[in-house]
Amino acid sequence: MNNFNSLRKNLNHCIKILNNSRSLFVENPNTDFIRNRKLDFSTVINNIICLEAGSLKDELLKLNDYSIDTPTASAFVQARNKIKIDAFKSLFDNFNKKTSKLKTYKGYRLLAVDGSEEPIDNTFYDKETTLLKKGIKDLTYSAFHINAGYDLLECTYDDIIIQGEAVFNENSAFNELVDRYKGHKAIFIADRGYESYNNFEHVVNSGNKYLIRV
Repeated sequence: MNNFNSLRKNLNHCIKILNNSRSLFVENPNTDFIRNRKLDFSTVINNIICLEAGSLKDELLKLNDYSIDTPTASAFVQARNKIKIDAFKSLFDNFNKKTSKLKTYKGYRLLAVDGSEEPIDNTFYDKETTLLKKGIKDLTYSAFHINAGYDLLECTYDDIIIQGEAVFNENSAFNELVDRYKGHKAIFIADRGYESYNNFEHVVNSGNKYLIRV
């Protein structure tokens, strides 16, 4: 079995496990996804992962082989809104556990931490994601701030924290990534902007090491 098929098999297995305990990951356990429908829990999770850059209508058509029975964008959004964000965190963690292959440098994992802005639709105001962009003409824009821990040797993401761009704090995200890390001993690596005694102490107290540019 090639690597892609192996990863896909593991992903499907993790989604199946998630589906078996879906009552923990839906907004209304007594009513959500209890009937057999085209957009069941597993299908919605799968489709969200596979969406690309096209419009939602076009993406759904592709995912359903342009069938006349393709669910509408509205139906998909309604189904998607029933699923809690915790479902994707659980899927992410379980998939990592099944597919990770420990690679170390002198006995340590090398985990790079950094943040990145990801623009989103700004047709509605949200105090956590919407900012005023000052210039010749003041405009608002919306974005999430992605804080990720990346394993430099495995070339995989180890953990992620999403904040609103209007309220993001990379240092608090760094500390949270360190505090909830329970894996093999590691060296946390970060660029300028992450240097603070508080960050250093969080890593020391975790029993790991750090390499942070000052």
